[in-house]
Amino acid sequence: MPRAEGPTAMSRGRFARFISAGAAFALAAAVFAFDTFSGYESAIAVLYALVLVLGAVAGGRLFVLAAAIVCGSLAIVSFLATHVGAIDAGNTGRLLVALVAIALTAALLLSRLSLHQTRSALADSEQNLRIMADTVPQILWQALPDGRIVYLSRRWTQMTGAPIADGLAADGLAFLDWFHPEERSTAIEQWTELIREGEPFEFYRRLRVADGSYRWLQLSASPLRAETGEIVKWAGVATDIDEEMRAQLAVRATNQTLEARVAERTAELARSERRYRSAFEQSHVAMLELDITGVAEALADARVAGNGDGTGYLMAHPEEFDRCVGALRMLDANRAAVQLFGARDREALLARKGRLMRSRTREDIDRYYALVERRETIEAEAELPVMDGRVVKVLFGVSQIAAPDGRCHALVGMVDVTARDRAQELLLAAQEELARANRAATLGALSASIAHELNQPIGAVMMDAQTAARWLERDPPDLGSAKRALARVAGNAERASGILRRTREQLVKGRRAVAPLDLGEVVRSAVALVDRELKGGRTQAEVRVAPGLPPVEADRIELQQVILNLVVNAVQAMCDTPVGERVVTIDVAGGERGVTVEIEDRGSGIDPEHINRLFDAFFTTKPGGMGIGLQICRATIESFGGTLDVRNNETAGATFSFTLPAHDGGDVR
Repeated sequence: MPRAEGPTAMSRGRFARFISAGAAFALAAAVFAFDTFSGYESAIAVLYALVLVLGAVAGGRLFVLAAAIVCGSLAIVSFLATHVGAIDAGNTGRLLVALVAIALTAALLLSRLSLHQTRSALADSEQNLRIMADTVPQILWQALPDGRIVYLSRRWTQMTGAPIADGLAADGLAFLDWFHPEERSTAIEQWTELIREGEPFEFYRRLRVADGSYRWLQLSASPLRAETGEIVKWAGVATDIDEEMRAQLAVRATNQTLEARVAERTAELARSERRYRSAFEQSHVAMLELDITGVAEALADARVAGNGDGTGYLMAHPEEFDRCVGALRMLDANRAAVQLFGARDREALLARKGRLMRSRTREDIDRYYALVERRETIEAEAELPVMDGRVVKVLFGVSQIAAPDGRCHALVGMVDVTARDRAQELLLAAQEELARANRAATLGALSASIAHELNQPIGAVMMDAQTAARWLERDPPDLGSAKRALARVAGNAERASGILRRTREQLVKGRRAVAPLDLGEVVRSAVALVDRELKGGRTQAEVRVAPGLPPVEADRIELQQVILNLVVNAVQAMCDTPVGERVVTIDVAGGERGVTVEIEDRGSGIDPEHINRLFDAFFTTKPGGMGIGLQICRATIESFGGTLDVRNNETAGATFSFTLPAHDGGDVR
């Protein structure tokens, strides 16, 4: 940039111009006076050219032009004043010479001043261009037609920390050494190829900067051509795009990662689909995929028609329920399902019309609502009419699954349990028959044993009683002998009682397999054994076991018998309870005394007059009952160190509870 002039320099410049202007005026006046009044016949007016030179120094172009006009005018005035009436060719020639000299001098001075101003303007323009080139945030450069760099802007030094001369070294190709080592060879090849093609270009490379790191640059260039089309030079710019390039590379890497993940996920989904299809086809469980969208819509309409009670509406209008389940469409079936339905092939099964299940209870309708509303998975047993006319009993589970089209689909798994249930019925019948035979044999043996054991004390009681009677019939009665006979009666009666007590203890405390047990597991297994009684009584069993319970020490079989007896009693106690309310709740929890099992029913409860006698031998509230079941249950629990109690519930039903002490250690069975 030009250096600003100070006040002193400006003052000196103005003073010099003032002196030059004064000298010009003085010289002009002197020439005019000499030319007019001296009478000297010569081209004195030529000296006006000096006035123009001084005017050029004083005022520039305008001053020179004005001075030329004034000086020419003065020369003419002086000529006219001195040669009026005596104008000849010589005088006129001298005037013309003076005027031509003034005009030529003015023209030369004006031309020189214009050239000076042009050069100053060019210098200012060049300086401004250089300032702009050094100010812009890009590296500006110029190159020869063969690609050798001959100019770099100051931004080169600011960015690389190297002098411009270093970038122009090596015959104009040293700048290539600043590219990243991994890209240097390809950069040289690409640079040479682009220069050879002679077309505008741009490419991207990493350049080493002042701190030793590398930043991405965008190098763009265009050729400058002569009128003949030949390239005169190249002009280009290098722009720092490191942030943008890194962002693009990050986005590109992210896209590649996402694409890889999508490809991996797609492959995983394909593998999952193959696994699902293989499991679906190869499974021995009959499986169906159903479209239940129409069922869901029909159930919603039924709920509206029933003012919120869709179940009640469908129970009152069975034809509407048939319409609901008739909207079900079968989408797919595996080979086991084709075999279960007795169909010719998959297509024949998928074309099957009609209801899947023939049951139409309130529980069935509630299950459909639970399925379409995603409240729960349906698990139940049902009778299934198959295509060859048979009716098979199946255990099925239905779950709603996601559908890609937004529809409502369900997956159904079914197991044919007809043979199992038949075998179970035969087994239960055999078990009942065996139990009756065992009871008969046991009662027979027990009766014989008791008769044998009690024969002697009972005979002694009879003899002593008769003897006491004879002693009392004497006159006077022999009271002492009678008392001794009656004492023997009491002793023999006590002995008979002991025989009965020992027999009961033998029944309860006979051969046992006492071991530490998980009481929660024992309860669950016992409830599973009475599944038939629960279904026969249309009763649900809810087992709740607290976590982290300690083991108890007992005989597993006897403990199961106690739980079985109490659960069966609870089922029988609810024979008059509405079906939907028949629930046996079994809670297993810990406490200070050990582990407690509470079996709660929702029946009519126990008469308060009988509750204290409920565990007495031979006391029963059942028609035809023997009255020994609860007494044996209590004796069994007490033999393990526990207690068995009963209480009526506040609302309905009764609760039997027993507590067994926790086992100190050992393996749990």
